Amino acid sequence: MNPVEIQEVRELFDRAECETDPRRKHAALEEGLDRLADLSEDEDELSQTDRTLLRNLRRSNARRLLSQLGNTRNVDFDVWFSYLALLLFRLGPEVDALLAEDQAVRAAYQAFVDLGGPGAMETLENIRARSKDSL
Repeated sequence: MNPVEIQEVRELFDRAECETDPRRKHAALEEGLDRLADLSEDEDELSQTDRTLLRNLRRSNARRLLSQLGNTRNVDFDVWFSYLALLLFRLGPEVDALLAEDQAVRAAYQAFVDLGGPGAMETLENIRARSKDSL
């Protein structure tokens, strides 16, 4: 795996972390995840070290995102939903693991979900359960 490509992905995630505009932050995260997916495409050809590095990048950036989202306020519904879709569908396994391990991350996630209003969590969990069943 090319170290320059890994550095570029790290820079995208760093840019996303520093971004204050929620739409631009989301776009940078999506681009970073797309680039990680491209690098992971030929997983059979990657060394165990490279696979671990890619997994750790996804997980660490999921943790950073979850921590930051807990402080988010007054976002448009479409932006809120875009982040939840990213968390539930693109980063689902990482988010599940982080929520199970860390109370602070769980609280930040819950605070963000609550921005969607009453019943948001139940609705999201139903959507997520149905999507898992269809896989």
